[in-house]
Amino acid sequence: MDKNNPIVLFDSGVGGLTIAKEVMSEFPNEDIIYFGDTAHLPYGSRPQTEVRRFAFEIIDYFLKLEAKLVIIACNTATAAGLKAAQKRFEVPIIGPIKPGVREATLATTNNKIGVIATEGTIESGVYQRALQTQSANVEVYAQACPKFIPLVEAGELYSQKTKQIAQYYLASLVKEEIDTLLLGCTHFPYLRKVLKEVVGESVNLIYPGRGIALQVRDILESKALLNSNQIKGKREFYISNLDKLSAKFVKLGKEFLNFKELNFKELDLWSG
Repeated sequence: MDKNNPIVLFDSGVGGLTIAKEVMSEFPNEDIIYFGDTAHLPYGSRPQTEVRRFAFEIIDYFLKLEAKLVIIACNTATAAGLKAAQKRFEVPIIGPIKPGVREATLATTNNKIGVIATEGTIESGVYQRALQTQSANVEVYAQACPKFIPLVEAGELYSQKTKQIAQYYLASLVKEEIDTLLLGCTHFPYLRKVLKEVVGESVNLIYPGRGIALQVRDILESKALLNSNQIKGKREFYISNLDKLSAKFVKLGKEFLNFKELNFKELDLWSG
């Protein structure tokens, strides 16, 4: 494996840019490829076996392009296939669940942690088990929020509709007096403003983007795979269906990444 090879991130859509931003910031000299599987969005309502198959096919494709590390920037795909992927492929593969769990248990003071994620992630129980393994004292309150993802993908972050949906989803968690809310989906940090309004300023919002970037550094350093070039790394963005990408989100994504331009190319791994 060559240290000049790219780092690859993939998600079910463009929400994973919240992780990509942290990785790009941490590694300005690395070549980084982002892939959003918009053709199969959302993953959260699909069977885990199907999501695992998509993940394996995506990883396999990018390993043929000699990716040196793969980040599953999707909680649903991580829950469905991370452990199996780590056994199946030789390249280092990581996901967002462990870093998020670690940060949430460190942040809570009353040991009441809420978790919001897709239906698939919540139903898998992966966050609930990981939090209670990390700290036996925590009480975990989990809530699936499937309507959040299409709102984010459409760039509808601050509307009255979005706030009403957030109030509906989070009512039970607020009632339990959680002091920490773990955002178990890459799309959810875009809704930070609305989430804060609903749960209150005193509640910690935890998102593991920074923790993932630091984990990547540890892996690359331990395997002597850090790119030593002083040239700015390339950034490439692909999605599997351009028709499912809203112009409004491209604008938001560009502002979020602080890019002058954000250009997605279509890469349909399943055509033909």
